[in-house]
Amino acid sequence: MKSFISLLSFIIICISSFAQNDNPTAPDQTNKGSLSATIADLSLKPLRLPSLQDIGGSPFFHAEYKTGTVTLADGRVVSNVSVKFNIFNGVIMIQQEGQELKLESFDMVSYDETGNDGATKHFRFKQGYPETDNRPGTAIYQVLAIGPNVHLLKFLSQKVEDAPTLGDYSRREIVTSQQLYIYVPGGEMKKVKAGKQGIADALSSMSTKIEEIVKSKSLNLKSESDIIILVEELNK
Repeated sequence: MKSFISLLSFIIICISSFAQNDNPTAPDQTNKGSLSATIADLSLKPLRLPSLQDIGGSPFFHAEYKTGTVTLADGRVVSNVSVKFNIFNGVIMIQQEGQELKLESFDMVSYDETGNDGATKHFRFKQGYPETDNRPGTAIYQVLAIGPNVHLLKFLSQKVEDAPTLGDYSRREIVTSQQLYIYVPGGEMKKVKAGKQGIADALSSMSTKIEEIVKSKSLNLKSESDIIILVEELNK
């Protein structure tokens, strides 16, 4: 009898232990850290920059490296990364152990910048959009507004041009161009012209809602800030 009771107790303990191990950990503990990554997870390559020593202007969106985050295509996030957008080369640069490297692939790069007035602005750069104007899906766009319905993007590019001078000598400097785009998830990229008609043409299926927002917010859609407000409202 004692042997039987001991055997039964052992079986009960084993079953209880198995049930506890089979019960999954709480989701917040299981998934905690699954979306985090380290700089070792970034796809980085050496970068050779062209010599622009005698040319005026800056090839960078911000001259100094900023501490930001990199979101990868699978949703993992790498924090506290020194990042800088090189407009001239169209690449995100990463500073690591004194080296300047090119970030090969990512979903989003973001960082904050505090202005002289103390106000903080959030900057985001994204790739992975449809091929547009002979640019590949790896082309980088500045994200001005983003949501489930509409993305407002800016493509920045640079080239070196001769600059007019008062003297006989010639001077060359970097000239920056920009173009706004509207992207509806799952659709195509469309260039945006300033003004209500230009936005309506790019978002013809939302024309009624656009008209309502323009009236309620007193927007003229001729400025970038007005278009950002509109897109943010369209995403609500």
